[in-house]
Amino acid sequence: MSRSIPIGICVNPDAVSKLPPGFDFCEIAAAATLAGHDPSPDAVDLEGLSELEPAVRAFNCFLPGDLRVVGPDVHRDRVEAYVGTTIARAAEVGADLMVFGSGRSRSVPDGFARSAAWGQLVWFLERCADHAREHGLTIAIEPLNANECNILNTYTESVALAREVSRPFIKVLADTWHFAVEDEPLDDILEAPEWLAHVHVADSPDRGHPGSGSYPFDRLFAILREISYDGRVSIECGWPGDLTRDAAESLAFLERLTQ
Repeated sequence: MSRSIPIGICVNPDAVSKLPPGFDFCEIAAAATLAGHDPSPDAVDLEGLSELEPAVRAFNCFLPGDLRVVGPDVHRDRVEAYVGTTIARAAEVGADLMVFGSGRSRSVPDGFARSAAWGQLVWFLERCADHAREHGLTIAIEPLNANECNILNTYTESVALAREVSRPFIKVLADTWHFAVEDEPLDDILEAPEWLAHVHVADSPDRGHPGSGSYPFDRLFAILREISYDGRVSIECGWPGDLTRDAAESLAFLERLTQ
């Protein structure tokens, strides 16, 4: 029986050669590879990124930590220039999805009104949607647990923001690690399945590779089947051991759940 959901892996470009065969795609960090702060054509090796195998189909770590999109120090011209360059380069590499986690960039400073922060996030995602539409790329809001960011901590909260932005290229990501830390039930996905664009998976309790812990992945994949999910799943976890061996183990574990 064939795999029903494409399985990929979040990885540094220089580690792609160590991956075992069988992954459908890889997902890499935008801020570290696409040089969105520098619009010059020779700022990044797009051809080299385009030739990675498995192919790059998604990017994460959208914004560098010093590019604020929330708070009193937001420079809108700089933000929009970065977004435009980064999304265009991601599309040129062959990706069709950009994950918006970027906890440092979006954290609400002490004393700053959350209502104002929310409005800034709406503005930011509207600008992202303009560029995403031009390049056929989806932005997936990533809920981050409260240890990493103080806003957009759950799938439900992230869906509320996506609904307010109300643009077809703005969706939401589900990450099993952040679900676990926030003790958010996976069934929250069933309350708003139409907003789910991407899934990240790591095991509990230590964010290890899938299959190494106790996270209820069987329930996650039952939900994905129930909602006829047509997106991808990326492994995003730590790899303290042998990457080739452990990634192969995780791939085999997830393949059994997607058949």
